[in-house]
Amino acid sequence: MSLKVSLAHHLYAFSLPPHLTVEWKTARAAEEIDRLFASLANARPIERESREKNRERILDHFRQHRSLAGLPLRFLRQAPWFLFETDAEGARPVDDPEFRAAWRAWFVGHATTGTAISLLHNLLLHAPGQEQVAFWKEDLERLLAQGKHPQLAAWKERCERFHLLEPDGPMTFASALYRGEATLHELCQQAGLQGDLATGGFVRRGLTHLLEMMGRYAEKDGLRHEELKTLLHGLRDQQGRFRTLVSGFATRLAEVLLRPFQDREAETKLRNMVRDFLLGYLGDPRTHPAAWQGVPPEARAVILAWLAGRPKQIDDKLRLFIQEANRQLADLETDLYQMQSQGQATPDPVLQRAMQRLHGIVGVAEFFNLFDVIELSHAMETTLGGLRARSIPWSAGLPERLIREHGELREQLNALPGMVPIR
Repeated sequence: MSLKVSLAHHLYAFSLPPHLTVEWKTARAAEEIDRLFASLANARPIERESREKNRERILDHFRQHRSLAGLPLRFLRQAPWFLFETDAEGARPVDDPEFRAAWRAWFVGHATTGTAISLLHNLLLHAPGQEQVAFWKEDLERLLAQGKHPQLAAWKERCERFHLLEPDGPMTFASALYRGEATLHELCQQAGLQGDLATGGFVRRGLTHLLEMMGRYAEKDGLRHEELKTLLHGLRDQQGRFRTLVSGFATRLAEVLLRPFQDREAETKLRNMVRDFLLGYLGDPRTHPAAWQGVPPEARAVILAWLAGRPKQIDDKLRLFIQEANRQLADLETDLYQMQSQGQATPDPVLQRAMQRLHGIVGVAEFFNLFDVIELSHAMETTLGGLRARSIPWSAGLPERLIREHGELREQLNALPGMVPIR
């Protein structure tokens, strides 16, 4: 027996020593070990072409004879790999009560370690529903309890510890993640949910329960910074990247995280953490709109407001800022039209006054994180400074551009909540 196979037969899953610093090379090695062990220690998938041929061979035989007698053992041992798969018409072999009973009778009398693990693997991979799991549960638990093989003993311990064959299994999985008992990577490793099982049906159901728990908690008590930080950290892989999880999870998570702030302001630390997490996970919605397509518009509006620096509610401080900004903008508009009429002969004091007005707007906008206002004001200030220092050549189009940008500044202020637009 090779060293790889011997290690794969070890009772417990491999894990890195807790004191070992996980840098990118270490993490890459750990991922490769996980992949290797998943292929050796667990069930070995059959190639799709071979699986489909054997499926048709077995089902045709059963349709003709209403029995599995006469089929080679090697074909019947492959049945777990297509029992729960749907065909082009949406049918599954396991949905035929007669076929399911016939293969179960064969399985009880001829089960091997490999066949038992393959059946368990595919139950966890497809998560066909509690009724189906319950149909196979008694036979599987008996084989796991009676089996002498180390792999059967390992799966018995995992099934008991993580309730893999119980109705509350996915909820138990979600609760462990929610409480921060382990990261998703660690939990999947401990439960033997590696390889294709890491994105399989059992994990998908667990993550669905996790989102439901987060949603109920957010509506009842509100999201808390430290607890959410631990939970979100658990979704990273060993290299610190946010894991690519099951399909649709990222957009549903974004909705859960942003929904509480559709009608109230987020505390600064919490807002920054949620914003940075989602930008790392899905990208900026302004530059990666496709990744955000599945997120409801109301939730997208929250993060877009955060990125633009627009508060959702108006208070006395913001109202005073808006009044001051409007006063500065009115005076700035006068300066810009003077520049347009006087052209290159515009005196330096006019340019200096315009720069001071923009600087005053920026100073207060920074207090409220109005990033769009700050960015555009800085750009206009740079242009005026270049004209004053003669580092930017004068052109007839410059005043027109500055007047247009002045209008954009006005629109950004008009977009603030509670504003009565000023034209």
